[in-house]
Amino acid sequence: YQLQDDILDFTAAANVLGKPALADMDLGLSTAPILYAAQEFPMLRPLVMRRFKEKGDKELALETLYKSDTAMEKAKNLAKFHAQRAIDALLRLPQSESRDALVRLTHAVITRKK
Repeated sequence: YQLQDDILDFTAAANVLGKPALADMDLGLSTAPILYAAQEFPMLRPLVMRRFKEKGDKELALETLYKSDTAMEKAKNLAKFHAQRAIDALLRLPQSESRDALVRLTHAVITRKK
């Protein structure tokens, strides 16, 4: 859930999410998309370390994220990886309505748009 929420923070409009866009950065939090962008663009690392507190940090981080060829895709793949691990664990349980509901929930979480 959290990884998908982090991705949506950068890709969905605030009125769709029900919270302000970039809310995590406003709190000084570095989420998977930003951390992957910082791997590609080391100049983001000081912004991450100071928790986006200086004027222009959030804007620069966002611009850099959108320049990245890989950061969002890596974050999406990480979310899919963990969702698949959850499904694999669930499928070891005896078949039941509850187990099947949890599998469907895992799919819904990873494909949600808001």
